[in-house]
Amino acid sequence: MQRFKALVQAQTTLLTVLPLLLGTIMAAYYYHHVNLGETCLLMLSAICFHLAVNGHNQLSDYRRYQNSTTAQNSTNNIIKRFGISIPWAYSVLGILMLIFLISGLYLVYLSGWPLLLLGCLSFLVGYCYSGGPYPLLKTPLGELASGLAMGLNIPLIGIYINIYNAPTYDNWFWLTGSIVALPAVFTIANIMLANNICDKDEDVVIGRKTLAYYLGTKHSLILLQANYVFSYLGLILSAILGYLPWLVLLSLLTVKSDYQLVQGFVKAPDKVTTFPRNVLLFHKIVGLEVILGLLGLLL
Repeated sequence: MQRFKALVQAQTTLLTVLPLLLGTIMAAYYYHHVNLGETCLLMLSAICFHLAVNGHNQLSDYRRYQNSTTAQNSTNNIIKRFGISIPWAYSVLGILMLIFLISGLYLVYLSGWPLLLLGCLSFLVGYCYSGGPYPLLKTPLGELASGLAMGLNIPLIGIYINIYNAPTYDNWFWLTGSIVALPAVFTIANIMLANNICDKDEDVVIGRKTLAYYLGTKHSLILLQANYVFSYLGLILSAILGYLPWLVLLSLLTVKSDYQLVQGFVKAPDKVTTFPRNVLLFHKIVGLEVILGLLGLLL
């Protein structure tokens, strides 16, 4: 079980679950419609895909580390660190992808081509993120790809699967949903950005030239702070426009403590000691938005 969790980075599952719940809450509040069965199946499908992409990232990193004489023993080399068998890893990823494909195609059969389009976009970004000759994680586009694929696309899928058969359905759901998704977009992009800031020097050794490499640490940290501001602006806008319950504005009560967490990372970016603050900020900002949104539905 420990090897499985390490391979698929199971601790990151909330990066998929919370955006999906955010889309579901918007569907319930703004469109007044929820398909509970389809949502649960979509949750299973999305989690399996998320874990499979993580595992593929670990395998891709393993090959890059093995080709580097100076970075083979890096703590980021999860495959070597946990003694994971390559054939076993591919078997796990195969099972996860099979579950994803079967459940995903069944949902497409139920709901129609828009879900197929959104699903294909997620699959394409997921593959291009770490696969192919020029994976996005080696480029300055990694933050944009992760923010849009997970922070934007997942909430949109969550909205669509709940309203495709609703009397209130409209073809502009992607626009309203994009506003609601902004906190997830920026906080997920920041996790990637913070990780790349911490790994900037090591990444160059294994051939990665990320956004942090091109911007430099100083400007990358400025962008990171701006992204958190934009995430709160998206939350405020969602409440003002009536896409989410007004109760979500109580999230603003945590701004002071969130600022302190951000400044702790900005002053001393470190993978072990301060990087987890950015993961915590995603959980606080998006997680609290989900919790307060659910409470708003019940009141």
